[in-house]
Amino acid sequence: MNNFFYRLQSAAARLMYGRNGVDQLGWALLALYLLLRAAGGLIRVPALRAGFGLLSFAAVVLALWRVFSRDLAKRRAENARFLRRWYPVRTLFRDARARRADRAHKYVKCSCGAWCRVPRGVGKVELMCPRCGEKRIVKT
Repeated sequence: MNNFFYRLQSAAARLMYGRNGVDQLGWALLALYLLLRAAGGLIRVPALRAGFGLLSFAAVVLALWRVFSRDLAKRRAENARFLRRWYPVRTLFRDARARRADRAHKYVKCSCGAWCRVPRGVGKVELMCPRCGEKRIVKT
């Protein structure tokens, strides 16, 4: 029985040799597939449900095509383009979660778009933005 799993693992490794495998764009396409399937299950209109089903099928086919593709240079370039667009979005959500978790500080957004951190419970504080230098009074 142990020999069977070893042979199965070896066959899978031979199959995937020289292929792209799953990268971040592949995981994103699989997440999109699951999201579209869940949304399609909630829709009652048959035409819209079929449209969501078709889009989800296209997402999973594209993900599998990328996994088994042998054109590594093109798949890596596609993944790099995806990551250039995805990292700012991911950072935005990660920073927002960190700001919500920090109970010792209050975060104030400046007119220039920078987030300024001030200690909580001190009263009124004069805040100077480190990016643009604007000064204002903030109640903590």
